[in-house]
Amino acid sequence: MKKIILFLLTVMLTSVLALSITYASERPNTLVVHYFRYDGNYTGYNMWLWQNEPTGLDGKQFNFNNTNVDEYGAYYEVDLEAEGYNETTKWGIIIKQGAWDGYREPGGDRFFELSDTELVNGKIHAYFVQADTRIGLSSADLANNIPDYRPNILFVAFNAQRNIVVDLTHPASSYKVFENNIEVKSGNFTTGLRQTIADLNIDLTKTYDLEVTFADSTARKTVSLQNLYDTPEFENAFTYDGQLGAIYSKDETTFRLWAPVSQAVAVNVYNQGHPQYNRQGQPSEETNPVSTHDMTRIENGVWEVKLSGDYASKYYTFDVTNNNVTNEVTDPYSYSTGANGLRSMIVDFASTDPLYWDFSTRPNTIQTFTDYIIWELHVRDLTTHSSWNGTESSRGKFLGLAESGTTYSANGTTVTTGLDHIEELGVNAVHLLPIFDFGYIDEVEVFKNPNTENVFNWGYMPYHFNTLEGSYSTNPFDGNVRIYEFKQAVQAFHQKDIRVIMDVVYNHTGESEGSNFHKIVPGYFHRLNANGGFQNGSGTGNETASERSMVRKFMVDSTVFLAEEYKLSGFRFDLMSLHDIETMNAIREALNKIDPTIILYGEPWAAADTLIDGDIAAGMTNTNDWDRTQVGKMDSGVGAFNDLYRNALKGTPDGAEGGFVQGAMDFNKMQDLRNGIKGATEQFTNSPLQNIVYGEAHDNLTLHDKLRSSGVTINEVKHAQVQSNAIVLTSMGIPFLHAGTEFLRSKPLQNGGYDHNSYESPDSVNQLRWDRKLEYNDVF
Repeated sequence: MKKIILFLLTVMLTSVLALSITYASERPNTLVVHYFRYDGNYTGYNMWLWQNEPTGLDGKQFNFNNTNVDEYGAYYEVDLEAEGYNETTKWGIIIKQGAWDGYREPGGDRFFELSDTELVNGKIHAYFVQADTRIGLSSADLANNIPDYRPNILFVAFNAQRNIVVDLTHPASSYKVFENNIEVKSGNFTTGLRQTIADLNIDLTKTYDLEVTFADSTARKTVSLQNLYDTPEFENAFTYDGQLGAIYSKDETTFRLWAPVSQAVAVNVYNQGHPQYNRQGQPSEETNPVSTHDMTRIENGVWEVKLSGDYASKYYTFDVTNNNVTNEVTDPYSYSTGANGLRSMIVDFASTDPLYWDFSTRPNTIQTFTDYIIWELHVRDLTTHSSWNGTESSRGKFLGLAESGTTYSANGTTVTTGLDHIEELGVNAVHLLPIFDFGYIDEVEVFKNPNTENVFNWGYMPYHFNTLEGSYSTNPFDGNVRIYEFKQAVQAFHQKDIRVIMDVVYNHTGESEGSNFHKIVPGYFHRLNANGGFQNGSGTGNETASERSMVRKFMVDSTVFLAEEYKLSGFRFDLMSLHDIETMNAIREALNKIDPTIILYGEPWAAADTLIDGDIAAGMTNTNDWDRTQVGKMDSGVGAFNDLYRNALKGTPDGAEGGFVQGAMDFNKMQDLRNGIKGATEQFTNSPLQNIVYGEAHDNLTLHDKLRSSGVTINEVKHAQVQSNAIVLTSMGIPFLHAGTEFLRSKPLQNGGYDHNSYESPDSVNQLRWDRKLEYNDVF
């Protein structure tokens, strides 16, 4: 009888537990996010949370406080239905302090899936611990110290004097230092949470670990080299000036990767560019490489292997071992990839040339940089609206840019659209917003689902700088297709005497810890702060360190490759102030050897506080008191956007403030406008060749929307628009026009007002409406 009762109780208890704790196959009503800090202070800390799947949505900020705190730290309960997450299957999260330029927890953009969480009484939980990149999602995770709440090493690095400096969460008694896993030093700590270990004889080619003994546990972490990367010793030992990446010939392919602190490197060869799909985008599983080849360290931190035979169109990755951890990564020099950039591709560029490509040259229309008339365009914007009337399959693609003969007709009137419109307009250069491989667009989904909504992004989150964006091709699974189709677009522009300029974003990488650059050489390609975190001068999570020799080399190599292979005529540098003057001048010098009429210009500002030395910055930064005269220290062949001129012309980019064209002027604005018209040499340029004059760009409100928002009536807006653009076109400098300004381009919101930041708004907001050209043909 007792056994029967015990059995029934066991069944009842199991049933109750099954009802209260399940993995979240049912829908939860609340997400509880826990964040633990060792100092117990949560003032100013918050999380940025967004839906990543089934479709990406805008994020929201939720603030932690010092009241809602338990044994797992501060917690915030998110009402999933009220906050619009009732259909979410995967979340993205950033834990940070303050605004976007503040401290961020390591891990950057982190993600967790509903299916991995544990449902407890209608709630799911996500656990985070300071300096731990792992996320706990269940009681089993917590039992396995995921994340780890025990005493730990917050940060450890060599300082410039080659001493180890370590920050601890709790007092510790002793330590051991390991060189390539062999103990080389031990000792006891004094009182305090910051400790220094001196008298070390270190070898920069070896890995060092620190093991610390706390009262009831130990912790171990690799010692960062971040403070030694800028030393002459490191630069001299590991600066390489040879060719990197996959170097192809029909008889042999050479793979070279710069990985100076790595313990081992190997190359993996694949037939497919995606583990689940073949070159035609059909289901086909290839999770393991066809072959793997160990690479040999040759010189200056470079690893190499040569494979005999014709490897054209094969795909590859590198296995890179650092700190006893092996990561499979793509090649930073990738010249193409498979869908979503998961695997690099070996390219035979001769096979990607369209007919007569060898005869396509930069139009002979430029003698000096002020001959340029630049028209800024997003690839999708030209062709996605129904009034474009081109080939349906080419909408939003490189091929759409290349299509001629399209028109729109209504009420007995016909206007040109697309490429022919640009020719008719008379500009001589098209500036394309990012066309390199960028994040946030699922190329597989775009290819397979014509009704998918997440198709638009400006593209300022770079993943592979030398690879073209796959969603702009008709087949992202074959890395040759995007190359062939983009060359067709360039060729079509050249046939109409229009040059092509590429928007480049070398100032940051789309991921931080997850970046292939960081996984290959931890901390080298980015500027890290004193706590080992990523400095965020870009406002997107990190900033690159162009002043370091191998970052500079990458930027020079990349722009030279893009200019030569795609016959590009210029580059626009996003947040150019995060780069240094020497690097910008080096790029100018390298491109002069190809064609001195290739234009370079950029934004002379940073997005947030940066760590670059203000004296060497290629523009305004917090470290030089926002001194724009830094622009004049560069070669006169490197231009910069004149925002003083822009603001004087029409007022600040958003909001109701006006400028000259609205009749709202003061002395300072008048001086800024006059100086800009005269070439800005009295402001910050050394020549009008550096003066990019403009009234609008893709950022902020369009000129039409700004004018309407600042009091210009519907009857006067056409005249104000024409006047503004006339001033731009007649000023001493390089005129820069936003696509569609010639027919009063507008980005209206569905519920009224205008979209001032349409970076991921749908095509319906961003696309060029050719019916609007017909409506405002008198302005055109």
